Amino acid sequence: MDEKQETRTCGRCHRKVAETNFALHEMHCRRFLCVCPECDEVVPRMHLEQHREEQHGQVKCSKCNQKMECRHLKDHESDECQERLSVCHFCNLELPWKKQGEHLLVCGSRTNLCEDCGHYILWREQQEHDSTCSGAHGASAKIKVAVRCEASSPAEDIEKHELECLLLASEEEEEEQQEKKGILGLSSTLKATSLTHRTPRGDGGDIYAIKICPRCHLALPFLTLLWHQKKCEFHRHLT
Repeated sequence: MDEKQETRTCGRCHRKVAETNFALHEMHCRRFLCVCPECDEVVPRMHLEQHREEQHGQVKCSKCNQKMECRHLKDHESDECQERLSVCHFCNLELPWKKQGEHLLVCGSRTNLCEDCGHYILWREQQEHDSTCSGAHGASAKIKVAVRCEASSPAEDIEKHELECLLLASEEEEEEQQEKKGILGLSSTLKATSLTHRTPRGDGGDIYAIKICPRCHLALPFLTLLWHQKKCEFHRHLT
C-alpha cells in the first residue's frame, strides 16, 4: 500500500496541495488568482472588481436605512434589523421587531376561558396550562354563552344567569317607561301654563314671588316652582 502523500498549504489560496504538484499549483495561483483586500477571500484575478462591487459595495436597508456592505444585507434584513416584521405568536399580528417585546407583554396578559376547567388563563400561560389542565369539574365545567347578554357561564349556572338577565332587562325597561311618562307630564304642565289665560299667581298676586319647594326646600319664582315640583316628584319616584 502506498504511503499517504505529503501535502503543503498554498499561501495564496490556503488549500492543501500534494507536494508533487505544489510548484505547478503555486505558479497557477500566482498567475490567475488574487486575494481580495477587503475580505481576504481568494477570487479569480479577472473577477476581482466584480467581486468588490457585488460583495463590498455600500447599500441601505430599505426598512431602517442603515448603511452596510452588500454581503451583510441579507443577514441584516432577516436577523438584525429592528424594523423587520415579526408575527406575534398570540394574536398573529405583524409588527416591527423593536415593538415586539412591549406587544407580547400586553398581548400575553389577555385571558382565554378554558372550556375544560372553567378558569380564565393568561395567553402566555396557555400552552403550559393545556398540558397540565385536568378538567377537575368534568362535564359540569362546560361553558355556555347567554343568549341575551352573550356572557360566558358554566353550563349548570346558565339557566340562573338567563333568569337574572331577564329580570334586570325588565327593570331597566320599566324605569325607561317611567322616565318617558315623567317627561311627558312635565311637557304637558309647561304647555298648560303657557296657554292658560288665567296666570297662576303666588302670594299677593305676584307671579315672581319666591316660593319654597316642599320636597327639596329649594327657593324658586312661583312659575318656575310649578315646573320644578313636577320634576322633583319624578325624581322622588326614581330614587
